[in-house]
Amino acid sequence: MAFATRSSIVAFVEEVTEGTPVAATGNDFTVVREGASFTGAVNTVTSDELRNSIGASQAFVTSQAPTGSIPKYFKPSGTEGVAPDYGILIESCLGEVDVNSTEYATDAGSTAGTTSVRGNIKVVAGIEANFQKGQAVLIKDAVNNYAVRPIFDGITSTNLPLAFNLGTAPAAAVNLGKSVLYLPSTTQPTFTAHMWQAQTNSAVHQMIAGCRTSSMNIEFTANELAAVTFEFGGVQYFVDPVEITSSSRYIDFTDSAGTVAAQLEVKTYATPIDLAAEIASKMTGASASSGADIISCAWNNSTGKFTITSDGTVLSLLWQSGTNTANSAKTKLGFANTDDTASLTYTSDTELSWDPGVTPSYDSQAPQVVRDNMLELGTFSDYLCFGGQALSISIATPKTDVPNWCAVTGIDESVILSREVRVSATLKFQKHNVQQFYNLLNNVEMQLHFVHGKKIGGNWVPGTIVSVYLPTLSITANTIADQDGYLVVNMEGTAFVGPDMEDIYINFL
Repeated sequence: MAFATRSSIVAFVEEVTEGTPVAATGNDFTVVREGASFTGAVNTVTSDELRNSIGASQAFVTSQAPTGSIPKYFKPSGTEGVAPDYGILIESCLGEVDVNSTEYATDAGSTAGTTSVRGNIKVVAGIEANFQKGQAVLIKDAVNNYAVRPIFDGITSTNLPLAFNLGTAPAAAVNLGKSVLYLPSTTQPTFTAHMWQAQTNSAVHQMIAGCRTSSMNIEFTANELAAVTFEFGGVQYFVDPVEITSSSRYIDFTDSAGTVAAQLEVKTYATPIDLAAEIASKMTGASASSGADIISCAWNNSTGKFTITSDGTVLSLLWQSGTNTANSAKTKLGFANTDDTASLTYTSDTELSWDPGVTPSYDSQAPQVVRDNMLELGTFSDYLCFGGQALSISIATPKTDVPNWCAVTGIDESVILSREVRVSATLKFQKHNVQQFYNLLNNVEMQLHFVHGKKIGGNWVPGTIVSVYLPTLSITANTIADQDGYLVVNMEGTAFVGPDMEDIYINFL
């Protein structure tokens, strides 16, 4: 029987301890695009024993190296001040998230800025503590069309300096929106990644624990849907995992010598085969305390059931009458709440289910077309929209696994040692405008700010806005090229950490 991939659903859950998997709740799910995939991979070492043959020697698994690729549409949650449902993927890439769910307003005295003086938002003293550099504000006055501006370095008790100027200075009592800011940090959280083939009657449940986002590639292409692709790697891969908790760990049974209880180890088993081995080990161990029965457990790959067998003279599984029935493993193993007696072999009553077990909840915001958006490029006075067709921003945060011989998989943690932010853009060619070429030849840094979202009546709509800000960008290549018969400028650049700002900030407003 074939199973459709279009019914696949995924969830990402922040971990408390790296590598310890966490089950998904309804709010951990996100919609992905075709091509989403998990890959179970391993690292190996090859024996160099000489065997009187030129054939390959045996390879031994040293550690696991599972990976995932998640293409999505790049969009906010649809609710101002609420993080998107895939936010943990961004946070794992950059390191930190700051949710500003309270809206504040301007005070009198804000300035639009000039060619020589940076624009500034005035606030009441004390309110500035709720803002930080890199955070974007949504200036909700129609004069500026609800302009989106990141805050630059240099916040004081009443001043929020702007990365780019405004057309008109805002009046007092203008609201500044609610932001969800993702910003660089020295520590990045890990997450558990889940993928089910379907919400109901799922054919398979894949899971990767100890995941870190290793790259994030954002694509803004004119007249297409804004997109993003996440790549990640983890430390352990699971297929049809079974979680045994403290409330589902006991198997009460009677063997040839008496009634005993087996206690399964509390953990998530990578496959049902691993759990079957644990059941056999712990039931045989418990039996040895009263007799000497050897109890086996087998997982049936065709039926999705467990079969428990004893080589003794008596085996009764006390699912209903046992001492620990309230914390019994019966449901996890597919057995009904009825004692199994009068045989030496018993098989699960129902096949195990690989459904998520919860109803997924998704963000309300639909994908959005890249049009009527804004690119600000240059210095703080270059606040008018710079035309173009395509912008790609890639963030690479490769991870290094830390070997540990005490770890079951050979790896129990990982670290991210570097971050590289690169930009590729196809910009509108403008006669006489050689600023980008001058910047290239003279190593002049510049700022880049792209605002994507929806507008109504020319104003940005709260809850639909994405802001990507690179405070310090160095151009590495410019090419005047043909694009379907007309001239464009293909620009490449690298963002870097400056004296005042980090290399990238991502806001949802």
